[in-house]
Amino acid sequence: MNKFFQTHKKVFTLILNLLFWLVVCLIFVRVSTIRPMCDTHIYKEVVCVIMIILVIQIMRWQTIPKLFSRSRYGAFWLVSVCMLCAATLFEVLLIQPEIADKIHLHNNRTLYLSAIYISIFLRDSCFFAWFLVFRLYNLQKDAFRTKQRASVMEHQSVQFSLPDQSEVSIPLDNILYIQETNHTTQVCCTEDNTITIVEPLSYCKEMIPSTLWSVGGPDKIVFHQHLSEFIQLNQKTEVREIKTVALLNKRQFKIFEIIRQNPNCNTTFIAENLGGKISNRTIERDISSLRNKGVIGYQGQKKGGGYTICHSSVVEMD
Repeated sequence: MNKFFQTHKKVFTLILNLLFWLVVCLIFVRVSTIRPMCDTHIYKEVVCVIMIILVIQIMRWQTIPKLFSRSRYGAFWLVSVCMLCAATLFEVLLIQPEIADKIHLHNNRTLYLSAIYISIFLRDSCFFAWFLVFRLYNLQKDAFRTKQRASVMEHQSVQFSLPDQSEVSIPLDNILYIQETNHTTQVCCTEDNTITIVEPLSYCKEMIPSTLWSVGGPDKIVFHQHLSEFIQLNQKTEVREIKTVALLNKRQFKIFEIIRQNPNCNTTFIAENLGGKISNRTIERDISSLRNKGVIGYQGQKKGGGYTICHSSVVEMD
């Protein structure tokens, strides 16, 4: 179950985000002190919620990153106010027949609609301000993480906090892997030294550039430059020294296994053993990548030859 969640992590995250904002918007609209939507026209309430979500997404992907983050504050506030005015006008026009009929204010319809417009605008502005603060907090946190990663690359070391409230700086060359067991994070070093740290594994993944490590398991990250030591450590047997380790994705690893079990096979044979679900162009691209990494080679004539294994020290990565 955990492996399935890790494989579809992006899909689950997207679904949870959509559900969160849908519930928040629906509650915000329904408990509003002016709740203008008519109970007999539920679809109008749904349309208003979708409108709020649309404004949020435009803020998230357009106005904040392209205007606010680039210090174009005047343009940001102008666009934001225009979006709020347009969304409010749309909502008022959508529900104004039900409002007039429900509270019997036909004579003062214009005045009442103006009051409703201002109230809805203020309501949406509060929601806008809340989301803006939430988003800016995340942007500040992301900027801090980026600064941390840059510091790690610059100094070639990672700063960790210890349980005794002190700090320790460990060079990248000395870190074999980092793992989390029973809510305890440990850093395993090349000198057979294990250090318990305060930071959780998820924080370490954000703090250390992803180009330096690979996922060795659901609760472990292994550093690329020490993959050979990690493999020998897990095998628990005396093996020859592995000078280089090739990192393969799942599809490349399947191709590698087919060639290993069937030496001198060609592209057609590989495609058939993959089930015919992968295009020939994709297979050729993966084979080219394997050849560039020195994992496989081609022997024989151009039409009658086949692929063989040149380098068997490979690791399948998620």
